[in-house]
Amino acid sequence: MTDAAPPDAGTSSIGRRRAAARGGSGAGYHQRREDIISAAATVFRTKGYRGTSIADVAEAVGVDRATLYYYVGGKEELLDEIVTDVVTANLAVVEQIRDSDDPAPAKLASLVTGLMRSYAEHYPFLYVYLQENLAQVAEHRKPWAREMRVVNRRYEVAVTAIIDQGVAEGSLRAITTSKVLAYGLMGMVSWTHRWFSPEQSTVGAAAIGQAFAQLLLQGLEAVPPDDGPAATAVPRATPHPDVTRLVRQFAAQAVPTYDTVSVLHARALLEGVTALQGPKVSLAQVRDVLLPGAAGLLPARVYHPDPGQSLPLVVYLHGGGFVLGSIRAADGPCRALAAASGCAIVALEYRRAPETKFPGPLQDCVSAVRWIASRREELGGNGRLVVLGDSAGGNLAAATALVLRDEAHGSLLDGQVLLYPCLAPARGSPYRSYVDRADGPLLTRREMEWFWDHYLRGAADATDPRAAPLLAADLSGLPATTLVVCELDPLRDEGLAYADRLSAAGVPTTVLSYAGAAHGFWWLDGVMEQAHELTAALAPILRGPAT
Repeated sequence: MTDAAPPDAGTSSIGRRRAAARGGSGAGYHQRREDIISAAATVFRTKGYRGTSIADVAEAVGVDRATLYYYVGGKEELLDEIVTDVVTANLAVVEQIRDSDDPAPAKLASLVTGLMRSYAEHYPFLYVYLQENLAQVAEHRKPWAREMRVVNRRYEVAVTAIIDQGVAEGSLRAITTSKVLAYGLMGMVSWTHRWFSPEQSTVGAAAIGQAFAQLLLQGLEAVPPDDGPAATAVPRATPHPDVTRLVRQFAAQAVPTYDTVSVLHARALLEGVTALQGPKVSLAQVRDVLLPGAAGLLPARVYHPDPGQSLPLVVYLHGGGFVLGSIRAADGPCRALAAASGCAIVALEYRRAPETKFPGPLQDCVSAVRWIASRREELGGNGRLVVLGDSAGGNLAAATALVLRDEAHGSLLDGQVLLYPCLAPARGSPYRSYVDRADGPLLTRREMEWFWDHYLRGAADATDPRAAPLLAADLSGLPATTLVVCELDPLRDEGLAYADRLSAAGVPTTVLSYAGAAHGFWWLDGVMEQAHELTAALAPILRGPAT
């Protein structure tokens, strides 16, 4: 259907009434207009700007087109309003980065990555905006174009100031004027629409942004003459003091990495993690049960802080690279989380590799979640069900959610919480964090390759989205997701990429990023303060909205 031309603001009666109302102080009119703009944004996200008619927007709002024209002049005006909000919000972030205390290279990296993630999140609007020539717009849009040019100039000023700072502090090289460098950086991001579609790309916006920043800084960053070629390979992230202390402790004790010992030795090493955990929280009820897995009964442990009350139910899948880990090793963190969240937690002992390779562990998790969902009351649960996993457990949680969605059981889960998950095989990973953090701390690329080699049966499994959820073609219809990443983790970038793809697919997604943190810190609450911070942050997420 072709949209009828919108009433002209200067000549039609409805246009004159709209102009008068917009200039007045009526709160009802302005609130209704905001509601319409918000509804249009939702429709544009679903159908795309060009695939949306004004009739589609009117239908979404529940009014006819004539009524809609009382509030807005047409599709272009709706897009302009939405884009203005997004672009000005991005500007506020850029100026906040400029005014922070970070060194200039870190500011530029944050700026480029943040703009790429914003582009992916707001793709349906920004794609059209970036194609616009602000010097050649229709007469009625010229005021908006002038406003956007002012915003663009503020971007230029902020980026130029960051580059000036870097030159002054000696962290950036003045290879040309700061303004020219600022134009180059802004131009690199503004041409994104020519080559990047978050709906089709298998690499997330955050990972691309980080690669852009790395490439940019390799040319701009000032390298001391005696540092040699290695100066561009090692990032400047600062470990949390707790991480530094633990790394020194492991070095003093000559603790081997998992890939250098046998599976049985590695399992014994991980079980020793309990010595690094704090005192166990006392709970009203902790009981061991047997649940049906794919090939027989599986041990599980139920943590209930308030027996007799129906609480949100959390299925916990432990980490350990598919090879290590157990409900015993995770007992302390599960107790602390049950007490903090007021949720009932069911920790599952799925079968491990290499004795049971993919897809066996996943099949256990899917079978157990189905069974738990059908017997929530017996386990002390109410209507809310969330799956939680860390590391390899995060992989299994994500894959379980995908399988249940594909089986038309997506409504079983109200949320998935993924703590530093491994979402695709380590060998051949395109993500920069696998380079920057190849040697850890606390988890190395070699260890991840060792884990994946034990888990997969062969090369075909490496591209199966049930084994590598990041490779799934479609992530729509998944439950609301919270994803935790660690700054010093080889898995950081694939977690960010998965979050980007979830958001682009319309899944409500929250990312919690822990600065200076290393992989696996949640289990180490006796020596890692950030473990307590994460438990506190997870508590309200698992509980869900108040009813």
